[in-house]
Amino acid sequence: MPTPTDPAGKQDLSALLDDVIPPGSTEPMGAYLFSSADPAAELGRRLERTVFLEAFGNTPDLLEAEYDPYEPASIFFVVVDHRRRRPAGTMRIIVPSFGGPPFKTLADIPGIWEDSAEALYGRRGYTLPPAATWDIATLAVDAGYRGNAAVGLVSMGLYQSVIRTALACRVDYLIAILDDPVYRMAKWKFHHPFVSVAEERPYLGSDASHPVAMDIATWADRLVTTDPVLRDLLCEGRGLEPALRPLDVEAATSLALAAAI
Repeated sequence: MPTPTDPAGKQDLSALLDDVIPPGSTEPMGAYLFSSADPAAELGRRLERTVFLEAFGNTPDLLEAEYDPYEPASIFFVVVDHRRRRPAGTMRIIVPSFGGPPFKTLADIPGIWEDSAEALYGRRGYTLPPAATWDIATLAVDAGYRGNAAVGLVSMGLYQSVIRTALACRVDYLIAILDDPVYRMAKWKFHHPFVSVAEERPYLGSDASHPVAMDIATWADRLVTTDPVLRDLLCEGRGLEPALRPLDVEAATSLALAAAI
């Protein structure tokens, strides 16, 4: 935790990274997955707090109130900069929670879009079976990695890790409420993976956010003809190895399945 003599919590961050980064790693970056109970999940939470305060004015207290109910079902995909020893990007995924709260995206939609999530998604043909759906609750990239080259590698690493693990867990759909620039970036970089199911509206400090769904198989099949190289990179994990240590998908799959409660 931050202290008066270490206000950024750098000593704790360094200790966490000592445990995360494998000795002898040669790749500049690496992709990892942590359960909410793993101390290393703080790498993702800390980046959430920094980026969401900077981008949307979301205070730590607000984030705690918004996301604490979903902590038991949260898993954190994190891209770590091995050389600079810091988290570069993170995605908080909420996995199915049987007996717990519904997905955050589904719970938040009625208060913003004045319609039920079931109705919004149903009109676009999505039934979203809970056991085959994951919720992208947050996506954050550190300000130092938002240049064209850096954001490409960090976002590729995050999406590759999430998609490969979701496929291994037999997850068919990803849902989210995405800030408009994030939605547009994904549309451009990844060939329109998300379908917006309603007009954009303000949400948690974002001036314009979209409720979206991604049918993973339909999108991956489309990439076979539109961009087979991207499909291999994101679905098969081939292409980033020299720059980014890939996620251990077998271990990640076990962790993600165990997190579903």
